Amino acid sequence: MRITLATLCLAVVAMTGAATAQTPAAAPPPPPEGRIHVVTYVETNPAWLKQAIAALRDYRAATGKEAGALDVGVFEEIGRTNRFVIDEAWNDFSSYDARIKASKLAEALRGGHLAPPDRRVHTEWSVGPASAPTAGALYVFTHIDVGPPQLAGLQEILTPYIEKTRGDKGALRFDLLQALAPRKNHQTLAESWASEAAFRAHQASVHAVEFRDRLGPLLGALYDQRLYKLVK
Repeated sequence: MRITLATLCLAVVAMTGAATAQTPAAAPPPPPEGRIHVVTYVETNPAWLKQAIAALRDYRAATGKEAGALDVGVFEEIGRTNRFVIDEAWNDFSSYDARIKASKLAEALRGGHLAPPDRRVHTEWSVGPASAPTAGALYVFTHIDVGPPQLAGLQEILTPYIEKTRGDKGALRFDLLQALAPRKNHQTLAESWASEAAFRAHQASVHAVEFRDRLGPLLGALYDQRLYKLVK
């Protein structure tokens, strides 16, 4: 029997299709257990600030009344007043999931946003006690991204850094949050300081300089640190 190249190609395609059809879809990862923290970055058109701030305030007020909501804050980036961050803490993932499915925040921001809200869900890597914010407090959110093989090395340098920083003068909050699988190599440092002067003194400390020096070789993306003030 004569077999042509075209016949062989068709046979290969058929076999590939059959194999694909028999391969079950990967199951989604289970929802995280325990408390979660959600950090959402919002960037809007500078000409649309009034509407954006109103929408963010409405979201904060409504979310604070939800069952399972532990805390929610809205912050404006210093020097970039058209960029915001929403910081939420939830007792469990199901409460947050129900809230975000019912939320109309994305629609409220669509008229002026420069990009869709960038929402990042985290579990707690290291969360310590937080002091009450003071007038003029500074808020800092830092995204840290290392290559997956470097995760153990990150933990090795972060643990002593966090412990020493929580003892710094003016430190109100210093928490390390970890993104959900499969992106556990992405972290967020969530900080609050009594003043910008306290934050700058911390940055100049021996343990902060040493941390940044040791972190550099592990990074897989830009060390993204942003400073904020509270939206009242």
